[in-house]
Amino acid sequence: MPVGEYISPDGQLRLLVICPDGDWTLGFDGFPWHTHGSILASLSGRDEEAAIDDFVADLTSSKSIIAMRRIGGSVTDVWVTDDPADDVSGWRRYGASDETMEFRRWDGSAVEV
Repeated sequence: MPVGEYISPDGQLRLLVICPDGDWTLGFDGFPWHTHGSILASLSGRDEEAAIDDFVADLTSSKSIIAMRRIGGSVTDVWVTDDPADDVSGWRRYGASDETMEFRRWDGSAVEV
């Protein structure tokens, strides 16, 4: 059962914040990418609760950039990225011919890379 659920204004994304067995996990519903509260805390130097709150606030206020990978037109993964240029570089090297990348913010606005 989700501890927190956040749906983007356009309804395309659903972020879940759950805590199975005391392990805070954040990820987009239906996609493999996820992160953990302990990782966010380690990177920020804050406690888990504050780090999670900051992550969610940055995401839902459209400060964060969201990467979306599509194969054959279908979204196959969604993640929050710190380096869109690096994501594009990797995609160009290893992506399939029918694979595309796009970047957006929570509010649905496109991000050009």
